[in-house]
Amino acid sequence: MRCLAVFAVALASAAVPCRVAAQSFGVRGWAGTSVQAVEMRPVAPVADGCAVGTPCFLPLAEELAVAGTQDVSLTAWGLGVRGLSATLHLRARAGLGSDFAWPRADDHFDALLGYAQWVHGGWLVRLGRQELRSGLGFSAFDGGAVTWRQRAWEAEGFAGRSLARGLRRPANEALAGIEDFLPDESAYLFGGAVRGRFTLGTASLRYQREILADRSGLASERASFDGSAVLPRVRLTAGLDWDFGRRIFGKGHLTASAPMADGRWIVSASAKRYVPYFSMSTIWGFFEPVSYHEVLARAGWSATSDVGLWVSGGWRQYGDTRTTVVVEAMRDTGWRLEAGGAWTVAPTWTLNGAYHLEWGPGGFLNSVDATMRWRASERVGVSLTGTSFQQVEQYRLGDGRAYGGGLSMDADVTSRLSLLAGGSMLRHDRRGDGVASPWNQARAWTTLRLAIGGEAGRTGGMRR
Repeated sequence: MRCLAVFAVALASAAVPCRVAAQSFGVRGWAGTSVQAVEMRPVAPVADGCAVGTPCFLPLAEELAVAGTQDVSLTAWGLGVRGLSATLHLRARAGLGSDFAWPRADDHFDALLGYAQWVHGGWLVRLGRQELRSGLGFSAFDGGAVTWRQRAWEAEGFAGRSLARGLRRPANEALAGIEDFLPDESAYLFGGAVRGRFTLGTASLRYQREILADRSGLASERASFDGSAVLPRVRLTAGLDWDFGRRIFGKGHLTASAPMADGRWIVSASAKRYVPYFSMSTIWGFFEPVSYHEVLARAGWSATSDVGLWVSGGWRQYGDTRTTVVVEAMRDTGWRLEAGGAWTVAPTWTLNGAYHLEWGPGGFLNSVDATMRWRASERVGVSLTGTSFQQVEQYRLGDGRAYGGGLSMDADVTSRLSLLAGGSMLRHDRRGDGVASPWNQARAWTTLRLAIGGEAGRTGGMRR
């Protein structure tokens, strides 16, 4: 990969002796091995053998999906130049002889990150495969970024080959199987940001643009503002982005939160706007995704550190769908309600629970979740979870409900080695058809994680 070549060159150049005194060599990171297994027992409608007007479902044969991933993440310093470090995050994955094709199981290798970084005075230079996280979302690219910091101000510039979100592949090439009509297989990303700290808070402005590699068209052009302010009794956070290509505001939010009654109560209120975003190099934006506006309120109470309760509610209104109404217009409002709490029964026992109710156009959800956690020792913890939900939308339970539970364990085997393992089962209980549904989904997982190296500036447990 192009980024790995850049990464290797950076490491090689770092090995050249330099007159400037450098840190001693060190490495810090982790390696993780994960295996997941999902057993599904789908049901299918049966035409015969049921009462008239009553749906009848027959469980099908089980389908098993098993996949494993191996991650290695390392940061190295002391490479011959003061302030120079290198970061690498690799992932390998494979399907483990399962009957069911696990998503991306045939994509056996990814370089999630791979860059060299140099810090000198107020300058930070980064070269290779990297990721930006901002009000415009997660953007990954192969290229370079330069940041300058001076007191309360910070300026950043970046440019490189754009990567598809979550895939670490060229932004358009990753979609070639879906959108073969794309005029080019690659896109380039560039932009910049300015951030400042003020007496009452912070503010940042960001501009980002993507163009197709052959300069035949614009993939995206967007800008965002994010800010926060701490007033005597209220904290404010806000964000807004603008799409130059479509000339519309995208996501936006304004939240105010305040402690009350000596901190025993925390209340907050939010106003949100959301518009799904699609690159201009795809056809999906042509359908004009529907936006929505939402107002939310939340209150939390905690008399002591052992007990806490909270409740929240929201109301949402969707924008114009620009469709022809034949009989009656669809309801364009929705609302939701949530409530929950936590109780530390004893130093080693904790209970958590939450209820969620949501009702919107064409969909309905109500769910209950509970968790009981036991800290068996300083190194071992055990969690027992339970859930029950009814949903009428994408996963259609209709009049039935799903019930399930799980058991997991986390343990620090040594000071560097940790283990997480668990399993869960889910049952779909239909109503009105007289058919007892079996446990129709089982899951199991295990993750083994090993810490590598120590902190920067430490050797053998001693700070230099």
